[in-house]
Amino acid sequence: MNQEKYEDLWDRPGYLVRRLHQVHIGLFTQACGELDLTAVQFAILSVLCTDAELDQLSISKLVGIDRTSGADVIKRLVNRGLATRERSKQDRRALIVRITDAGRRTVRDVRPLMEDVQDKMVSPLTDEEYEVFMRALRKMVEANNEASRAPMRKRV
Repeated sequence: MNQEKYEDLWDRPGYLVRRLHQVHIGLFTQACGELDLTAVQFAILSVLCTDAELDQLSISKLVGIDRTSGADVIKRLVNRGLATRERSKQDRRALIVRITDAGRRTVRDVRPLMEDVQDKMVSPLTDEEYEVFMRALRKMVEANNEASRAPMRKRV
């Protein structure tokens, strides 16, 4: 392999992916900062809108974050009244999380802002470039998912 291939930061896929993530977080914060909602909090609420109740570990796996971070984010959502959690009747070790009506309203209100953020981030791309970009991203994530500290689990 060419020793100079990754010499420049702008030639390193990992660096650019991290930088794009920082750009996304910046755009999301600009759009939703006044709502005091992070992209990860919104992702968890979005998952809960689809699945009425899930245990904390399953939520963390669906979002692709480690269980400790997931528990911390869920705790913040519970403290804000956007979700509830209680011990599972089937497995007393598990905490079951449910979205509240306030959480559903938050998702409904934030969704257009999130869509604007996504559109803004990919706006430099043509429709064809967007499709290629998304296929490549999905392929790389799926091929390397298990290398993550918190492998993401897809819905079945």
